[in-house]
Amino acid sequence: MALSAVVCLTLSACTAIEKAGYASDIDKGRAILLLHVKTLQAAGDPLGDYFYALGNSDGWIKDVQGDEAITELFRKAAAKGSVDAKILLALQKAGSEPVPGKLNEGVDPRGNLVAWEAGLAELLPLLQQQCYVRRLVVGSRDLGTDLRPHVTTYAVAGKIWFHFRNGYYRYNSDGTRTLLKDPEREKHWNDLHKRCKVPGDIWLDRLYNK
Repeated sequence: MALSAVVCLTLSACTAIEKAGYASDIDKGRAILLLHVKTLQAAGDPLGDYFYALGNSDGWIKDVQGDEAITELFRKAAAKGSVDAKILLALQKAGSEPVPGKLNEGVDPRGNLVAWEAGLAELLPLLQQQCYVRRLVVGSRDLGTDLRPHVTTYAVAGKIWFHFRNGYYRYNSDGTRTLLKDPEREKHWNDLHKRCKVPGDIWLDRLYNK
């Protein structure tokens, strides 16, 4: 029994050490993300302002709190010329989201079809300029991903096209709902997705840990 207790205590200690190491890795990754943001901002690159807004939205940076204050950061980045910021603002409108940037959680009409159509109308011309959006990432051991901080990208139309295939609901005034599908728009958005050439990941530790 005593030996069993010793083993349990040892395993517990090992788990605590692993958790501490994970937290340390995350902190180091966040520091490198912030360094990348500040380097871009110092160079006058609008991408730095976009990443600063995105970092606050995603929680990697904790300078700004509140949905409207964070949304305003995206507006400022867009005003400086960030297409990424403009895209996320359009998607925020389309998905009736409180803040931009949560697209890893999905985009859908949320029952507000007026906002959905208005957001998509803003989005389409932007995708002619840039078909993808960049994200700041620190991986997760739980997911088996690399912990190193990096910039990754995803094709924006890939978040949209399948809604026209699967359908979404219009809620009618009489309490009923109608499932809306649109094969033509599905094809258009899926073609945009397939044509999008997404850049490879940029590993930031290679830029700043030389």
